[in-house]
This record gives sequence, structure tokens and C-alpha cells, in this order.
Amino acid sequence: MKILIVSWFFPPANTIGAVRIGNATRFLLDRGHDVRVLAGKDLPYAQTLKIDLPAERIHYAKWADVNALPRIIKGMFVPRRATADPKAPSAPQPGSEVSPSIVGALSDQLRNLYVHLTNFPDNRAGWFPYAFRTGRRMLETWKPDLVFASGPPFTTLLVGDRLSRRYDLPLVVELRDRWSDDPYYPPPRWRIWMDRLAERHIVNRASGITTVSAPWADTYRKVYAKPVAVVFNGYDTDLCPATPSRGSDQAEALRIVYTGGIYPGRRDPTPLFQAVSSLGPDADKVRIEFFGTDPNHVLPLAARHGAIDQVVLHPAVSHEDAVVQQCNADVLLLMQWNNPKEQGNVPGKFFEYIGALRPILVLGLEDGVPATILRERGAGLFSNDPQQIAGQIADWIRTKHDKGHIPPLPTEVRRGLSRDEQCGELERFLLRIGGPEEAQTGSADGGSAQAPADRPRRSGARAAETEVPKAGVNE
Repeated sequence: MKILIVSWFFPPANTIGAVRIGNATRFLLDRGHDVRVLAGKDLPYAQTLKIDLPAERIHYAKWADVNALPRIIKGMFVPRRATADPKAPSAPQPGSEVSPSIVGALSDQLRNLYVHLTNFPDNRAGWFPYAFRTGRRMLETWKPDLVFASGPPFTTLLVGDRLSRRYDLPLVVELRDRWSDDPYYPPPRWRIWMDRLAERHIVNRASGITTVSAPWADTYRKVYAKPVAVVFNGYDTDLCPATPSRGSDQAEALRIVYTGGIYPGRRDPTPLFQAVSSLGPDADKVRIEFFGTDPNHVLPLAARHGAIDQVVLHPAVSHEDAVVQQCNADVLLLMQWNNPKEQGNVPGKFFEYIGALRPILVLGLEDGVPATILRERGAGLFSNDPQQIAGQIADWIRTKHDKGHIPPLPTEVRRGLSRDEQCGELERFLLRIGGPEEAQTGSADGGSAQAPADRPRRSGARAAETEVPKAGVNE
């Protein structure tokens, strides 16, 4: 099968989205498919993501930054300052911006208006003309069976839609995050109307949809009456130790680890801080370590709830190093927004946590996808109750004292959740939509193409940063 993948995120840009699409590309090539990728060139992320793919398969298109002018003007009028004490709860990060002056060239309202008018469908709109031109050049000499466009950013869906229409090709759109109904993105009503119109125009034309959770899949089936497949991010088997880790080697401390950023007011560690502060002398046996998390989103809360001495902050690390930290944790922390609007969100790190086989503490939405999977697989504790969390932490402290470690989860916990297993789900769906007739209606496994026996297995994407500029709440 010939597949054109359209994705802004792709290696060497060091993001979770690039890991997902990079691994999917590698998997499909290994399975014998003819895959070409149209991706963003020189993206504003660390260029350190490794992937072993033939260079001729990847076509990078340049882009224009539609927000360059407001940033330049803002920088002319907004001074910067550093704080001498980054541990102080009320102090800003070194280099953080102070409030814009009222004499600034652009007020907040004008800047917001500019963004809502020009960032359509999103802030990567400046990629569209270059990507469409590059895609046209690709398709003049090579005709795929299907176009697969993965967003966010949703500019990729616009590119995929235009190419599929111009060359009369089936289109599959991937919604790794919600578009017009994203509760993390509150634009004015007129802009929501524009987003909804664009989303429905593109998705209504698509032959199929992929997304990252069953609740979202159910919604898209009802709204669009299209075939929909759920493809989780999964965990990387190559980065997981052959023998499950025994956790932290810090004999005197229970090490709780969180990797990544926090959305203030939505993903909140407060119940954990309250639980730890209630432990009395045993609180000194707990270390809560955050990697790549904004101190301003952690330290004020920790200080307010009496857990500041238990918090340790680290800078962002590579995906590879993040997996090492996860495997060396006693307990892993996952936070979600405790709001029905969060339903369907599944942070990519959740599957990394599953792969590490360490107990997981989940805060947030009680019937959310992570909480449901955690309960079904016996992978840890879900709770928002500080008293219940404190009781579990006390049990973990006693277990570590008695056994010297917190036992790993059973290997069955991660069954079916590896990246390759999830890429297999994607392959079967793409074959169903755009493959040959025997693949669409034939074998029980979806008629997946078989890789040639002499094809070496490629190494796949590696080392994505745990903390990058927001690409979506599931990234």
C-alpha cells in the first residue's frame, strides 16, 4: 500500500508527536508499505530525535511564523528580569516576563485579535503554502493509495485535505487532540464558529478518522458517521528494561516521579501535597520529583499545603532519560483535570508509565481513561482524597522499609499497549480504508502487508523531550 503521511511533527524535532509519527512511519515501512512523509522543516524544538529512515522518504517543507511580528513588537516594550531566589513561591522563573506595560505597542486585546484572525486554523498556518507546494511536487511523480494527515497542529489536516481533493485520494484524519471543542483552548465565539466550520468541512470529506481514546472515538462516530479507530500512543519496548526495575535505590525515601508540564488550575498536585503534609514525621521519607515542570506551577502549591520540603525540581530531560527516571521511581504520578470536559484525554506519558511497570498514582477525573485502565489492570491507585492517598503512601513506605523496594507491576499490565502493537491497529485501519480489496475485506487480522524477510527492523524514534511547547494535551 502507498501512504502519504502529512505531519508537522517529525524527527529530528524532539517532541512526543514526532515520536508517534516517526514510529508509525518506521513500522509501516517495516511492514512493506511504500510510505512518504510531508513534514515541517527546522521546527522550533531541539533537533535531537533519532530515527533510522531513508532520507528520500521524508520531504520537509519550510514555514513562515505568523506570530513573529507581535513577538518582535512585544519584545521592544516588555522588559525582562531575573529573580535571585527561584525557590521562593511567589518569585517568577529566571528570564520570565513581567506584565506588559500599558504603553505597549499592542494591548492584550489587540494581540488576541491578531492571533484569532491570523492563526487559522492554528499558529502553524504559515506552513500551509509551502507544504501544499511540496506535496504537489511529490504527487506529480508518485501517487499514493491514501493520505494520512495527523493533527494537531490542524494545519496538517488542511494540507492533507487539499492534496487529497486535488489528486482524488482517500483521506484519513488523525485527531490526537480535539479541535473546535477543545476546553483547553477558549477563543471567542466567532472563532469557535470558524474552527467548527473548518473541522466539519475537512472531516466530513474524510474516509476515516483515528484518535487516541474510546470516548473521543464514540463522539466522532456520532457526529461524522465515519469509521473511527483508536490508536494509543503506546510505550517503547526498546527503552523498557528486559527485567522490570525494582524502583529507586534511595533506601530512606519513597521516590514519587512526575515527568512533563502542568496545566495550572486543571492538572493539580494539591491532593498529593495535602496527603504528604498529613503524614507527620513520615513526610520526611517522601520525595516528589518533577522533571521539566515550571517551578511556578509547583512551588506555590507545595508551600501552601506544607509539602515544600518534599519537592525536588529538575530541568527537562530527553525522552530516553525520562524513561530511565520513570523506571527508577518507586511511584509515578499522573494528573488530569477533574472535570467531565477532560473525558477522553490520555497523556502520552501514561503509556510510558505503564511500560515502566511502576505503581501509578492518578489524580483527576474519576471515570477518565487513565483511571479506568489503571483499575482494570491493577496498575496503582486513583484518588483525589488526601486521606486515602496518605494511607496508600504510608503502605508504600512500610513496604519499602520491609522489602527494600516497591515490587514492580506484573508484566501483563502492559499487554497490548506497546507502540508497535498500536501501530498495528493503525495499519489495519489504513488498509481497511485505502488498501486493496482483499486487505479491506479479507483476513481476520486486517490483511496486513508482510515485510520482506530481509528487511532490517529500523530503530525508530528516540529521545523526545518530556517538556516542549504545547502541542496538545495528549502529547
